[in-house]
Amino acid sequence: MALTSNGLLSVLGTNVADLFLLSNGNKVTYSELDEKIIALYFAASSCVQCNHFAPILIEAYNDLISLRKNFEIILVSSDNDEESFQKHFSTMPWLALPHSNQTARDHFKSLYAIAETPHLIILNQKGDLLSSNGVPLVFEFGSTGYPFTPERIKQLRDEEETKKKNQSLKSVLATPTRDFVISNCGKVVPISELEGKLVGLYVSLGSFRACQNFTPKLVDFYKSLKEKGESFEIVYVSLEDDKESFENEFVKMPWLAIPFGDKSLKKLPVYFKLNALPTLLILGSDGKTLCLNVRDYIAEFGIQAYPFSPEKLTALDELRNTRGESQTLESLLVSDELDFVIGKHDIKVPVSELVGKTVLFYFSRKICPPCRAFTPKLAKTYHEIKAKHPGFEVIFVSLDNDQESFNNYYSEMPWLALPYDDRREASLRRTFKSKGIPHLAAVGPNGKILTNEAKELVLFMGSDAYPFDEDTKKEMDRRLQEMAKGWPEKVRNKKHPEHELVLSLQGGFHRCRGCNELMVGWMFSCGECRFELHPECALADIEKLNNVVVGDDDDNSEAEGLICDENSCHKA
Repeated sequence: MALTSNGLLSVLGTNVADLFLLSNGNKVTYSELDEKIIALYFAASSCVQCNHFAPILIEAYNDLISLRKNFEIILVSSDNDEESFQKHFSTMPWLALPHSNQTARDHFKSLYAIAETPHLIILNQKGDLLSSNGVPLVFEFGSTGYPFTPERIKQLRDEEETKKKNQSLKSVLATPTRDFVISNCGKVVPISELEGKLVGLYVSLGSFRACQNFTPKLVDFYKSLKEKGESFEIVYVSLEDDKESFENEFVKMPWLAIPFGDKSLKKLPVYFKLNALPTLLILGSDGKTLCLNVRDYIAEFGIQAYPFSPEKLTALDELRNTRGESQTLESLLVSDELDFVIGKHDIKVPVSELVGKTVLFYFSRKICPPCRAFTPKLAKTYHEIKAKHPGFEVIFVSLDNDQESFNNYYSEMPWLALPYDDRREASLRRTFKSKGIPHLAAVGPNGKILTNEAKELVLFMGSDAYPFDEDTKKEMDRRLQEMAKGWPEKVRNKKHPEHELVLSLQGGFHRCRGCNELMVGWMFSCGECRFELHPECALADIEKLNNVVVGDDDDNSEAEGLICDENSCHKA
């Protein structure tokens, strides 16, 4: 595929008259794209993740255009109607395929096996594929990733590793034009005054319920340390979109902050690969990373967690494990007057009625695409198990940000739930180590944890996953090993012809880029592009590689898809 007018049209197989691009209402010919690197941006106006990614992509695009780089983006919309498309496209500075050109839009989606949005396909000047997963590249590198060749990305990652090895407080917090942070009364504090202290980077977004609930606890924690004269400081890393929201949050905080609008506010979460909100990352007195997130330690143990040394956190982990040995369903779900969960129509179900049952705790959120895909599968399994085993129940633990979302989402579920914004939610999340969602944990009749990987058991075994014990997990492992006998170790597939796909057994669950179904266990994945196919799709049309052994000098990096933490979803 060559990015000339004739080359691109030959790929689409349609007439020139039907193929114009839009730029603020104007027609643009394909010949104007000659010799440019092209990014095909697959998005929809209703996609929450697209709306989160778009400002980052716009900033990178504007940077590249201002530098006169040969680069262009073309929107390939997934909107269902012209009005939604036009409203969405009006916010973008690049080009688009007309919404009326369904043939071209469908062709590109099929050609690159687009299963979800946002998605960014990056092509070089000849039309060859540079990246089939450009979203995380833009998140991570922005405009500095240009021209997005494997060599450039490797160079940037090598530089990042070198930077981390030589990390200091100044390299983390300062920029070429700023060597200070600020207080909420406008005072400028030189970064040099923080050197030698333990420094916490508080990454937060005020609209998220988890941040709203944790910030007051962190304020109390901070004030207690200050009263003791500890050499500790916090710097607020705001993810707010507007200055008013930033100021409304910062006024509640007695610590310092990176000024609103500073580019490091977007770069730091990517640099540290943070995937949960809120996050309190701890930098040691030497500026090196001490702990990526101590939020749960502070929420559970308060000032006992300080100074966050490995020895201290290990001791707290042991204390947590000791508590788990005496765990019962009542200790999990009863807190003072809160001794119930709810059923449909807000009927209160006493916890005592669930004692002796196998109970699954389902952490999920309505706006999370993987959650919405998994919930119907869990509902089917729930009905099948419940029909055979009355001593079985599921409890929904909502991570929704408002009551209406909770109500709408819970209306789709046949099981019980924790009331919305219940204070028991935080302790359950810590107990079951719920970092990403959907998360499904199983508790046995004695109240002890059976597994934190019940989701994988449900996806792979359906109702055979019951009773979610060690024997069930062993049976799943046996079936996985049996099913892979005779499969090739590496393949090439027409859906991803530029790289070989490696067979690997991976944890968690992923979405197949071929059939768009959720998958668990075996998959064929590309370590470079994070492209993943279910074995059935990968083996449907392959070119087997002869005499290839998995692991001989090859990068078998884990392929990752859409990640959802307690508050948001993003590309890994």
